[in-house]
This record gives sequence, C-alpha cells and structure tokens, in this order.
Amino acid sequence: MLLKIKKITKIYKNKTGSIKALDNFTYSFESGYIYGIVGLNGAGKTTLIKTICGLLIPDNGNVYFNDDPLYPKGQKNLHLIGAILEGSRNIFWNFTPLQNVRYFALLRGLNLKDALSKALTIFNEFDLSDKLNTPVRNLSQGMKQKIAIAISLLHEPEILLLDEPTLGLDPIAGNRMQSYILKFARESKKIIIITSHQLSVLENICDEIIFLKKGTFVSSHSMADLKSNTQKTIYKIRALNSNYKNIEPIKQKFINVVTNRDFIEFDFIPNDFPLERALEMIKETGLSIIDIEKFKPTLEDLFFEEIGT
Repeated sequence: MLLKIKKITKIYKNKTGSIKALDNFTYSFESGYIYGIVGLNGAGKTTLIKTICGLLIPDNGNVYFNDDPLYPKGQKNLHLIGAILEGSRNIFWNFTPLQNVRYFALLRGLNLKDALSKALTIFNEFDLSDKLNTPVRNLSQGMKQKIAIAISLLHEPEILLLDEPTLGLDPIAGNRMQSYILKFARESKKIIIITSHQLSVLENICDEIIFLKKGTFVSSHSMADLKSNTQKTIYKIRALNSNYKNIEPIKQKFINVVTNRDFIEFDFIPNDFPLERALEMIKETGLSIIDIEKFKPTLEDLFFEEIGT
C-alpha cells in the first residue's frame, strides 16, 4: 500500500478572514512504517488526519490510495482506514465495549464472531476484560481511548491514523499502548500515522518524523538519524557581547551562532575541530569568553531547531 498526499491545501474561513491550515502539503507513506507528525498547536496535524480519512475536503490537492484519488468520488477507499481522532467521541458512550464491537462490526459488514474474537484479544492486552459489560461513559478517558483503538482495528485497516493515541493514559498504559502499536505495525505491515505532543512517544515507536509548521511541510527525518544526532556532543561557548571585531568570518565554522543584547553564543561539534581551536578563533575577535557548556541535544532540542517557537 502506498498513501500519497499531493499538494493538499485547506483553508478555514471565518467572519474576520481565513486561516490556511494546510499549505501545499505533499508526502508519501509506505506500508510497514510508523510515521510521526509533529508541530506546535495549529500546525495542521489534525486537519491533515481528517483530510486523509475523508472528514475534511481539501480546497486543493488530493489523497491517493495506490494512485486512486479520494476526492471527489473515491470514498470506496475509506474502508482501508482506521482512525482515532483527538477529542472526538470515536465510540458510543451509552454502549458497553462489547455493544460497540457488535455495532461497528455489523456497520462494516464484518463477520460478528471473528470481530468479537479479535476485539476480546485486544481488550485482554489492554487489561479491559473486566469492563466488557460496563457502559463506556462510566470508564476513564484512558479506557475509552483503548476501546476506540480496538474498534478501529476490527476491520484490519491498511492505514491506521492515530491523533494523540496516548491521550489520557497513565505511563504504564501508555507504554503498553506503544508496544501494541509497534506489534501491530511490524506483524501486519500497515501504514501507521501518529500525531502527538509527547515527543518521547514518537521517539519510542516511529520510523520517521515529519515536521509541520503553520500548515507547511518543514522537513522529515528517519528516527535513526534523529537519534544519531542526539548522540553527538555539542559545546556551547558563551562570550560577552562587547568590544569585539567582526565575527562574520568565523560564523561558518560553527553550527549555530546566536547574538543577543548581552551575550554571543557559539555552538560547535568537536568532531569538526578541537575545542582549543574554537576558543582561539573566538578570542582572536576580541570577545571575552565567560562560559563553556557541554551537552547532548534531546529530541525536544531538535524539534525546536526545526520548528522554532
């Protein structure tokens, strides 16, 4: 299965103007991989998920399932998708978990016996076996989330869209959810697309990370490359911002140079040249070095480097 998003643009209009939630977004997703989509609030993550599963019609562009377009008349392909949407009632709260299974299985034309067997297996993995006949409204948010995911998997979708899948889960339940998503991806070779504000979740389970900013594609990186970057040692050299010569000639020697009112900070990787040489170059400009910090960047550091604030 190949899911292709081509030049998707989505604009929300209101009384005061319009907001471009997605701006010419293009990407391809392949079976057997878990993709994480990250960005600040309003970056377009949920809009993208809703566009893929047919809940929002884009103003421009299209979604393709193996080259078969979704819009305007490709809704027959929506059976390929299972989805969990953040903040939405993905299941009926007045039903019990088993009643939800029966309803959605019949709605999709599934064999009821097979659907119940599959659901019971998932419920057991999620420690929900003693809640099968309890109305969903009486269960915790985390339990509702688990039930919704189980329901989304009944028809064995080729594409699983998870918008904040660990929302409301305690750490133990969250880890179990991550393990199940990994297991599902590896065993079934499906496309899984996840949005989350919890970067640690994406770090644990994703193969590739896509950065979004104000509806626009910023960059994508394999998780292996991102983790490799977090293993690099970086030195941050801080100098007083006063009485110095031109620093432009040495800027290109450093991976980042930040100037503010009081300080100038130089970041560099010691693999490029020794720390002693870095200090010499800075001193030669007349700057007074006041601090040297050694650190390894986290995934959060890389996130802010890509997205900004």
